[in-house]
Amino acid sequence: MPHSSPSGNLLKLCRSLAVLLLVAIIGAGSPADAQTRHKNTKTTIRKTATKQKTATRTLESVRKDKSTTEKKISETATRLNTNTKELQRQINRLNSLNGDIEANRSKVRDLRSHIDSLGTAISTTADSIKILEDDLEAMRLAYAKALRELQPHAASTGELSFIFSAKSFSEAYSRIRYLRRFSAWRERRAENIRRGIDRIAAQRARLTSLRHSQDLAYRKAEETQTTLSRQQAESEKMVTSLRKEDSALRAMLKEQKRKSAALDRELDRLIAAEQARIAREEAERARREKEKNKAKGTKASDTGRSAKDVASANAPTRTAASTSASALTGSFEANKGRLLFPVAGSYKIVRRFGRQPHPTLRHVETENSGIDIEVSPGTQARSIFAGKVSAIFRQDGFNSIVMIRHGRYISIYANLSAVTVKQGDSVKAGQNIGTVFSDPDDSNRTTLHFEIRNERQKLNPSQWVR
Repeated sequence: MPHSSPSGNLLKLCRSLAVLLLVAIIGAGSPADAQTRHKNTKTTIRKTATKQKTATRTLESVRKDKSTTEKKISETATRLNTNTKELQRQINRLNSLNGDIEANRSKVRDLRSHIDSLGTAISTTADSIKILEDDLEAMRLAYAKALRELQPHAASTGELSFIFSAKSFSEAYSRIRYLRRFSAWRERRAENIRRGIDRIAAQRARLTSLRHSQDLAYRKAEETQTTLSRQQAESEKMVTSLRKEDSALRAMLKEQKRKSAALDRELDRLIAAEQARIAREEAERARREKEKNKAKGTKASDTGRSAKDVASANAPTRTAASTSASALTGSFEANKGRLLFPVAGSYKIVRRFGRQPHPTLRHVETENSGIDIEVSPGTQARSIFAGKVSAIFRQDGFNSIVMIRHGRYISIYANLSAVTVKQGDSVKAGQNIGTVFSDPDDSNRTTLHFEIRNERQKLNPSQWVR
């Protein structure tokens, strides 16, 4: 077996040392990696906890922000609702003010017309006094002249001497008759003069009264014109202020149109339903009448009565029913312009019938199916004519509503807070049917919405009531 060389042994020793050194290095590196991994794990845990804490804070913040937002939304809604109500109150005040302006304009026109008529009467009376004075003077002169000319002898000798100085009995009798006629004529003339004086005095008193009335009318017209000018200035100021709320006013007008349209639809539906019911009842009555007539015809043939006799016997019943219906309708029509106003006492119309300019919005018109009547709180609505309550219902924006049928005509009373009749009741002209609603959010402003229809055709109530 050959021996190893010294260089070979040295090489083996170096390899062994290298292996040991490598193992030592590997053994020394493992704890460091473990420590690093532990440190990284703790960092990750801290980051995760921080993220979870951040997520928790964000959720709480969101909930708080949501609560704050909801509160702001509620406050905004309340503020908008308050602003809307305030706008509505201002519009109502403007409509009321415009109603006053229209009433005062009419009053000024009437006063000026009255002043003109008084002026004419004063002029006529003054002319009449001048004529009467001229006539009186003429009567006085004529009377004096007649006394001088017709009594030449009686004035100097006396009536008895005038009679006895006659040459014959016939002449004496003629003188007696003459004196009687002269005395009667003189009394008539004197009476005419007295009456002339009385007429002049009466005309002068009338002239004084007319001038006093004219002075009062002038003062009242000036006061009314001053009030009217103040109201117009106030109205213009309100219009200028309200026009700044253009978008809100348009939204409010849109809502009012929606409510009015809803009322129109409901009224049309109720009227159509009632028309259908009336048609069914009339058809049923016609069927029963036909069966009744048929039975009478059979009986008449059995007893030998002719068809003409049966027709003659049945005619009064049909005519009476027809006359009754036409009389009810005709009576309502005959009173056009004289029907009772739907409320008693003082009132003012704040919205008229039909299309009219919006009080504040330019180039915008509103449509009213009736008239809106402002009255004092507690006022009762009353039936304008005898009729039958055909429907009672509630509608958004109009509170309780009562419909009364007068033949084919219908009167409608809306915005009632309490109703004192019920459906099917027969009512008399002037009968109270309910209390007009007073709005607590608008200083108890009390407004009745009133309509008249010929079935579903809308009529101008101002042309029917007085």
